[in-house]
Amino acid sequence: MKKILLLLAILGFCSFTEAANLHKKNDSNTIPLISVSIAPQAFFVEKIAADTLKINVILPSNANEHHFEFKPSVMKKLEKSDIYFTIGLEFEKVFMEKFRHNFPKLEIVDMQKNISLMDFEDSHHHQQKDPHTWLDPVLVQTMAVNIYDTLIQKYPQNKDLYKKNLDQFLAELDRLNLQISSKLEKLKQREFVVYHPSWTYFAKRYHLTQIPVEILGKEPKIKDLQKLITLVKEKNIKTIFVQNGFPEKAAKTLARECNAKIFEINHLSKDWENELLRTSDALAKDSK
Repeated sequence: MKKILLLLAILGFCSFTEAANLHKKNDSNTIPLISVSIAPQAFFVEKIAADTLKINVILPSNANEHHFEFKPSVMKKLEKSDIYFTIGLEFEKVFMEKFRHNFPKLEIVDMQKNISLMDFEDSHHHQQKDPHTWLDPVLVQTMAVNIYDTLIQKYPQNKDLYKKNLDQFLAELDRLNLQISSKLEKLKQREFVVYHPSWTYFAKRYHLTQIPVEILGKEPKIKDLQKLITLVKEKNIKTIFVQNGFPEKAAKTLARECNAKIFEINHLSKDWENELLRTSDALAKDSK
């Protein structure tokens, strides 16, 4: 509720009723501006658009996507954007209709089009779909095509460049998928513990099992933590993965009780490819 009230205040500050009139078309001397929700999306768009676009990222890369504060400057850039690529996050669903109503010239595009979404594994999300598709390189290939299709419609003068970059990016994603598969295919320990269960699609792609520390989106209670400690000891799991922006008390207790180490990963990193490889290396090392 706090984040919702904050955003409403910011949106009011931005004068929603005047936003449509203030939205200006880019002239030939201005680099077009688009918006995305998270930094990995910016990485994907840049792979195809190169330097033909400026990109506004709504969430900071070190944020908890469920609890964060919107900056007025970021919302003003959204107002001035040609396109907004969404990726199924909770805040998008809460405010999308208001965005559509008050920014009528803003083209809103679902980057997850043609991707089959999985259900969250806990009841905290009330049968919501898990949006963390960007952590699976194969699914990112579908996103890349969605980006390309949108950009050539909006900026047809750059079609040849975008097609060349798309083909190159798809090839890079193929290679990345093979790299990760090679790192993880012979793991003896195929279960891993992570505070927030954002790696569901990654786990499914590479035949892993994700064990979350948080329970129903919150720090686990003592009895739940005790069960998790017993499980981690039984499985001989030696690494507890945590994400910046999320609570760490339970994860640190778990690591201490199980003689495991803490390893920080960032599912919102713009250094997306290297982050997936770094995480894969940590998983492989933990399984030795």
